Amino acid sequence: MKDTLRRRYSFFLINYFIQGSISIVYEPLDYLLKDHLKLTPGQAAGFIAWMTFPLLLKPVMGYITDFMPFRGERRKPYLILTSLIATFAFLSLAYQSHYRYLGLLIPMTLSCFALTFADVVCGGMLVEDGKEHRQTGPYQALHIGGLYLSAIVCGFGSGWMTTHLPYPCIFMVTALLPLAIFASSFIVHEEGTSRRQPRNAFQFWKFIRTRRFWALSLTIVLWNFYPFLGTVQFYYQSNVLRLNPQWIGSLMTVGAVTGLLGSAAYWKFYRGRDANTWVTRGPLAMATVSLSYLFYSGPVSVTLIEAVFGFTSVFFRLALLDLIARTCPEDAEATSYALFLVFIDVAMYGSNALGGKLFDLLQYCLGSRLHHNQIAVVILILIGSISTLACRWTLPLAINTKEGVS
Repeated sequence: MKDTLRRRYSFFLINYFIQGSISIVYEPLDYLLKDHLKLTPGQAAGFIAWMTFPLLLKPVMGYITDFMPFRGERRKPYLILTSLIATFAFLSLAYQSHYRYLGLLIPMTLSCFALTFADVVCGGMLVEDGKEHRQTGPYQALHIGGLYLSAIVCGFGSGWMTTHLPYPCIFMVTALLPLAIFASSFIVHEEGTSRRQPRNAFQFWKFIRTRRFWALSLTIVLWNFYPFLGTVQFYYQSNVLRLNPQWIGSLMTVGAVTGLLGSAAYWKFYRGRDANTWVTRGPLAMATVSLSYLFYSGPVSVTLIEAVFGFTSVFFRLALLDLIARTCPEDAEATSYALFLVFIDVAMYGSNALGGKLFDLLQYCLGSRLHHNQIAVVILILIGSISTLACRWTLPLAINTKEGVS
């Protein structure tokens, strides 16, 4: 039976919604690192950097799912296996009575590995099927829309769980979520994408030697380099602004709601326009909006900034992701798409780790007084805004269709 477009929409929405829902464990994890293990912002950022190390293995995972089929199928077997591994990892945390650094780090890293592999599998299907049916834009909107729809739930849920539930119960709830990814693997079939002739990796190796590939990779890194967002932002919210867990969770929900609206807006405005129209407007818009974090000082300003940034960042990020999907060469969809996503992860998690270390260093140099913390935050915000604005000079080469594969 051939998959209908509606079934493919459902598959991507379920997968990305569940992948996003698993983030319900991350706010409790932040408090576990801060209050139970007593880690500084730099140490907590280091923990997150080690935990998310599997994100750097995305191209290897993509190569496996592109060129190493299992019983004639390249996607479904890996989706089933990784969802079960993620469930096992969270269950192992649920049965721990005392949390220590390595006892927490190893299962969290294993879960990250499994979920990253599942994400790579979905990405390969998104690019391959999206290019075949001219659905890369709508699929990307479902991708980000599913993630932000889950964030609406997680925003309130994670704050509530942190306040009311013990950590083993939180990990037990999280362990159930990957089973929905397991179930979703039976929604679609691979007969439309599985081909009898062997796949050829030549186009991939040729593509990564082009200027277009490296220009797009640099654009991705600069676009997603925000050293304030993440760990430093959480410590600033908690220690400087004195926001409680439920308030911080509510801010996540505000950003998620406006992000979902940004995804819906992109779905609407994508059709009938040049696909590169929005991505070229992204750097200036994002740099301007990121500067609004300079006014991140109280409940009203914090809420407004999270709302505006949520909408704008999702809308223009979808334009960038669509450009990425359309650029991937044939036969290596998962590998090339995963490689581009690695640059996103390197920028996001690298800037998070660097931001934590810089914040610690600036506190040491300036002192730990309130206005010194604010000076440190201003420096990190300016670094992120300048980085995003620099994309204006790398995008023209990345969009150039005379070189590379479109």
